[in-house]
Amino acid sequence: MTKSRISPAGAVATVAAALVVIAGLIVVGSPSHARERRLDEMRVDDLNSLSVAIDEYWSKHSALPDVSDSLVATHQIEKLPVDPESRAPYTYLMSGERSYRLCATFAQPSDTAKATDVRDWTFLNSGRHSHSWRHGAGESCFDLTPPAKDAK
Repeated sequence: MTKSRISPAGAVATVAAALVVIAGLIVVGSPSHARERRLDEMRVDDLNSLSVAIDEYWSKHSALPDVSDSLVATHQIEKLPVDPESRAPYTYLMSGERSYRLCATFAQPSDTAKATDVRDWTFLNSGRHSHSWRHGAGESCFDLTPPAKDAK
């Protein structure tokens, strides 16, 4: 039997490679953390799409849709988005004559370290109205109001 010895240079290279992998996991996070982040970004994109469709519905009808299915029936949106993991529909509730609530369940809190996030604002017909999508882990609801008709 031949014993193989690792040279000191080989040992140093192995340790260095292991440290790079560990540092990468610390900086970037684990693969499951990255997957959860992507799913949460998809949820925010879905809520944003719903919000834009609801706002457009308001702009055309001067009323909020009774149920989110009305958005498909009136061609405001092609199909209702669902949670990318559970496949459950997002919660839509009318909370007033001109206010509504959208809810989703998130795996992680939004990144509060970033001063601004592209997903923090909804742009509609060149008008900017704030819809913050910052959220905690678990169920988060967003109380929203369509822009005034003259805000275009």
